[in-house]
Amino acid sequence: MRCFHLFGIFAFVALLVVVPSRSSQSGTDAAIQNRDTVQRLYGRPVSEVYRTPQGLNVTASFASTGHLCRAHIRSDDTSGITDAQLNAVLEALAPKSVRGKYKMGTFLNITCLKARKGENSTLDSGGKPAVEATVDPCAECSGVSEDYEHTNITRYGNANEYSSVWVIFHMPECKELDGARH
Repeated sequence: MRCFHLFGIFAFVALLVVVPSRSSQSGTDAAIQNRDTVQRLYGRPVSEVYRTPQGLNVTASFASTGHLCRAHIRSDDTSGITDAQLNAVLEALAPKSVRGKYKMGTFLNITCLKARKGENSTLDSGGKPAVEATVDPCAECSGVSEDYEHTNITRYGNANEYSSVWVIFHMPECKELDGARH
């Protein structure tokens, strides 16, 4: 009887080891390792990421017609984006001839806040942990925005040290992307 119990336990452990290894070999884990499978699961990509010769990343979103609607420009470097880097990318993505007539420039001088739990773990009147607002230095709040006839360019950060830049085209085919946050 004792041998029967040990055999049963051994068989159960072997089953637990063999079944997961077979399912991982069957291709279920590899199913999302190619572009076609991901697109079949989730549809067409909303954006694509490109690397510029200036060392910047451009996340581009396109209309169903293929026209560029939005470009989010970021740097992997913590020092930010310089004017020289940015101007080269902007002239390629949104040349002045495509932007249209300059309409207006706006300074963005906003303080972004984020909520976090209080350090003293105090409770509010409802018995929940108290939440306090703190300044979020990483948020895209201050900078400048330039509005053109066909384009808007918003630079977050300070001159020659931008954290990110948005280029948004005002075209009818880009309306389909208006629900997504920029």
